Amino acid sequence: MTTEELIEHLKLLPPETPVLVEEYETGFDDIVEFTSEQVVWYRHAQEWDGEYQPLDRFSSQETAAMQAAVIRGRKGHRR
Repeated sequence: MTTEELIEHLKLLPPETPVLVEEYETGFDDIVEFTSEQVVWYRHAQEWDGEYQPLDRFSSQETAAMQAAVIRGRKGHRR
């Protein structure tokens, strides 16, 4: 989803609607951080992996990195 698509979705909601992110194992959590990060599409992602990974997880920097908006929840770093 792009930022434009996300904004269009958010515009349809009442302004007091909470915005949540997936929690570490189950459920949802409040957003605690928005960042911009270099990520790489991870072609060997397992079921439990994210489809994109931080650039620093790869030894070869030759991969096609892209800038992405990242939304983090309170415990998302434990994934």
